[in-house]
Amino acid sequence: MRLTGHTSRTSMALLAGCVSALTLSAPTAWALRTTVGGRTIELDGAAEIREVFETNRATGHDRTLETLRVRGAAQLTDWLHLDTSTVGVNGGPTFQATKSGTFNLNDTFQDVSPAVEFEEAYLDAHFEAFDLQVGKQKFAWGKLDRQQPNDLINPERFVDPLLQEEDERKIGVPAIQGSYSLPARDWLPDDSRFTVVYAPIYVPYRFPNPGERWFPPAATPADVFSVPAGLFELGGHPNPAFSVPVRLQAINAAPPARQFQNSDWAARWSGVVRGADVALYYYHGFDPTPAFSAAAIAFAPPDPTQLPNGITAETLLSPVFRTIDAYGTDAAYTWGGFTFRGEGAYVSGRPFSRDLRFLVSNPSVLAPQIKAGLIAFAHGIPEVPIDLGTSFVVHDAVEWGAGADYAVDGYFLLLQANQTDVLHNDIDLLIKNVDTRLLANLRKNFLSDDLQAQLIGVYGIESDYSILLPRLTYRITDAIDARVGYLFIAGRSQSVGGQYKRNDEGYLRLRYVF
Repeated sequence: MRLTGHTSRTSMALLAGCVSALTLSAPTAWALRTTVGGRTIELDGAAEIREVFETNRATGHDRTLETLRVRGAAQLTDWLHLDTSTVGVNGGPTFQATKSGTFNLNDTFQDVSPAVEFEEAYLDAHFEAFDLQVGKQKFAWGKLDRQQPNDLINPERFVDPLLQEEDERKIGVPAIQGSYSLPARDWLPDDSRFTVVYAPIYVPYRFPNPGERWFPPAATPADVFSVPAGLFELGGHPNPAFSVPVRLQAINAAPPARQFQNSDWAARWSGVVRGADVALYYYHGFDPTPAFSAAAIAFAPPDPTQLPNGITAETLLSPVFRTIDAYGTDAAYTWGGFTFRGEGAYVSGRPFSRDLRFLVSNPSVLAPQIKAGLIAFAHGIPEVPIDLGTSFVVHDAVEWGAGADYAVDGYFLLLQANQTDVLHNDIDLLIKNVDTRLLANLRKNFLSDDLQAQLIGVYGIESDYSILLPRLTYRITDAIDARVGYLFIAGRSQSVGGQYKRNDEGYLRLRYVF
């Protein structure tokens, strides 16, 4: 593990110092709860510090991560509340951060550290049968664990995709949510409730920059493109062998115009049918799943007489924003100590990315463009665009999953299977046309519930990758807990999970809740 040098010693000393200071000075948690004019005001939150130790020194570094999350709630009237959540972060895997401030709602690639983000801030109105929330919000739709086909309203941040919890990865969106509890009728299921969400502007997902620890290797072409000799004829002679240095640049694409036709809409009906919690979903809006387009530009050497030597190139990666329509359902049923869950959605028009490494790796495919570029350079043209072909495809898909969990004698076990079926596809993608993932989650408490041991595992059957996350969490006081864990990744490098197999890491986290 990368645990040498002044930085690591300083981080370990800082962690140890924090544990000692917090344990001595704050044996119990505190939170602000007061009343003003007869109205309740609450303030609570958590402060965390995390240190990651990379197993492979050649991978991107993950700086010490410091996080402060504060939640506020105010009762404005008997029927109106204000809820807010603010998070401040410093460090983490975004080591290329060059500025401090706040995250904006326009860019996919943005590194800001230290940063403050207003995750949620909305008014919550409650009436007898109708509820209304207006403002920046997060939503949790669907019943499966970690991968919910119907949870589509919030985009996610992918800068720290495996150690951050699901709610932490979500990005709040400005939205209006209205829910109506339908009156009881013989022909209606019990507890029938209808919810509509309108998000007037699209907020893009947030992605790491090239070179950072969790930037996908599948989106990183080789830094040298080699052209073999004799690939084509140039001036009546076979071309000589030459190499072209390639630089990768991530470019933010402007989000869809802030117009009514680019709004996101979602609707859900939920109720109880024969003891089962069931729901129906519809979503129309921009797909939160990341997809990118790739382009390339070749640049002539300063001295054309050096051709074909001296050529350089740049690969440009930009996010793609496409609308989808999704129709889904889910159900959950409890029987004894078991809870069974199922969920599925039909998604129309979803973009699926190819492995972008192979778009810039085959000189035979690009031979006509390479020849045309050399001719253009010889005639004094300084740069030539290169068509890399299709970097993503758009297809309908079926996303579904089923699982069960069981709790007994302090043990909790969850088993779940998720599958993506890409319909009518004949192009190699980063995922398989039938892509199945198995999830297992086992945890057990010890020492009067002060110590929790947990093992989370994911296995991609067709794509052949494995992710294991064992971790121990110890409650030092009512307000302080410490966690140690290890992230293990293995599998094919041409897969969604296996591409990160060099990113094994251990980590320590200290949290103070107030």
